[in-house]
Amino acid sequence: MTDLERENGTAEVVIRAADAGDTYISWRWTDDLERPSSARLAADDVLAALNRLDAALMTPLEGESPEQAAIRAMTSGAFSSPDSERELAAELTRCIFPKQLAEELQTRTTAGTRVRIRLTPSPRLARIPWELFLLRDGTRLMRTAHVVHQLPAAVLPHHSLEPVSWTQARDEPAVFVVDPRLPRRAIQLGLRRTLDAFSEEMFKSRIDEYASTGSSPHRRTFVKVGQDVYRGDLSRALQAGTCSRFFYFGHVSAQPGEPGSAALHLSDTAGEVDWGLAEPLRLPNTEGGLRAVHDEDHRPFTALDLLLGTSTRDDKGVPGHVLWPMPNRVAIIACEGGADYRSVETFGLVVAMVNAGAQLVSTTRWALPTDDSFKLTHEQLSDPRPTSTLALTVDAAHAGDHPVDVLSRWQRSQLDRWEETGDMAYTPLVWASLTHTVHSLLAEAMRPDREE
Repeated sequence: MTDLERENGTAEVVIRAADAGDTYISWRWTDDLERPSSARLAADDVLAALNRLDAALMTPLEGESPEQAAIRAMTSGAFSSPDSERELAAELTRCIFPKQLAEELQTRTTAGTRVRIRLTPSPRLARIPWELFLLRDGTRLMRTAHVVHQLPAAVLPHHSLEPVSWTQARDEPAVFVVDPRLPRRAIQLGLRRTLDAFSEEMFKSRIDEYASTGSSPHRRTFVKVGQDVYRGDLSRALQAGTCSRFFYFGHVSAQPGEPGSAALHLSDTAGEVDWGLAEPLRLPNTEGGLRAVHDEDHRPFTALDLLLGTSTRDDKGVPGHVLWPMPNRVAIIACEGGADYRSVETFGLVVAMVNAGAQLVSTTRWALPTDDSFKLTHEQLSDPRPTSTLALTVDAAHAGDHPVDVLSRWQRSQLDRWEETGDMAYTPLVWASLTHTVHSLLAEAMRPDREE
């Protein structure tokens, strides 16, 4: 147990998972390192649980359009009512949460100990919301423990850029890229705006509020809401000086089995950027194939770009961490921004940003509904813009000293409202998507809030 754990009455358990036919989970408590434990999860049970989870999410099932998938998830999926959601949580618990580990957690938390879980999931378990698991007494795991993701030890033994501490960076400007304007051809391929006019004003008001607070460093913040943002713009903003944090809210995509393809969608086109590592997104031709690359085709900004920069072009190329040095905290509120963990070779936007200097990366483990999706499927909601609320809540937490604790507390309040009212404004489809990956065991963002 570390001095910090003793001081705050906390206990940590480190959990690792691997898929090899069945799925194997090992864990050890940091105050009892000599007694590791493990469990084998039968592949049939795990896959059955994953199928139930997939049926609750917005990722299109076979034969579904994205619109049909959204309607299914929000009207008949498990996250559409508290009863069906609790049934799903019980099934995930039964199939994935080792009984011995659950008993150990129950014993610790019953004794009043704060528990932190440091989890490295396997690809099969990458989208599992551990926070919703049920302990023996029916209590949700999120009410008694914090879950943070930790990258495999072999992924980044040497980071290209070490983080600037939050203590040093907290008073520096932030970088906001919110719903960047996409090229016309990207829109034709289905990449729509993520904000409506009112939500856009919500973000602008929040950032104006930062800028108006006396000597706030946010007056020097790089802010783009609903505007053109190119990778060159982002590079200049991140290199302008020490930044406190980077906040992105927009589209993220990734090709299955190609972790380096995970990408932010900015305003770049093939004609404007000829050195990106992603193939431009092309429109279909009349024969069912793809048209030849056009200058106006959209070129995504990938994890490989963030890692390699222009270093593959020639001897004078610049690596990604130099072009896009990341601040202490990064938030990527977009569909499956944390797709890194779904690959056997753990790599994606999260890993690339940690390599470039991020100490905390908060993102999402599955596709999120847009605010417009809520309007289409539910007439009466306490909050008509739940996804924007998630993004703004993450932003506010990242501006403070204890983001993980603050967001965990907010998630528990959302769970309370969900169980009490069944209002889809509080569905776990939104708030249970959130994950946090930390750079190191001593990350300041993991320290508990004394108000907890």
